[in-house]
Amino acid sequence: MKREDTIGFNIRSIDNMLMRKAMTMSDEESGKNGMMPVMQGWIMGYLYDHKEEEIFQRDIEAQFYIARSTVTCLVKQMEQKGYIARVAVERDCRLKRLCLLEKGEEIHKRFLQNIEKVEEEIREGVSEEELQTFLKVAVKIRNNLEELQYCSGKCSRRVNYPRPKGHGLVTAQSY
Repeated sequence: MKREDTIGFNIRSIDNMLMRKAMTMSDEESGKNGMMPVMQGWIMGYLYDHKEEEIFQRDIEAQFYIARSTVTCLVKQMEQKGYIARVAVERDCRLKRLCLLEKGEEIHKRFLQNIEKVEEEIREGVSEEELQTFLKVAVKIRNNLEELQYCSGKCSRRVNYPRPKGHGLVTAQSY
């Protein structure tokens, strides 16, 4: 099998191109390229969408399948920039929930506009039927990978990401 015919190669190539596009998009208001690391934008979006819930760092790890050390670094950076705050929870002061601050909400809204622009561009020439087929296949692949990550000792390398809140396997109806 040729490398170009593998799922992994194609997903990685698409991901690399998307990240490059996102990092080079111009933020018209500030004139800076790549206004923030893309993962920070996704995290702020998650906090924005779940602002009525208590979200902790472990929830970010689970939602985005990233390591604790990576989340810690991202959260520190976003805190230093004034995008988010860690707030102690009354019932247990050791727990710090993540709260999106006003500056973070503003940045999130600009990030969303850029994402929508990119989505529109990459969907060019793709029919609704093709898009739905792609999303269904992507969900199946993600579910297969998730099962591999949560298997009990059958994997050559076990990954211990906690599952996201209320998370079962994703279905095509999620879209």
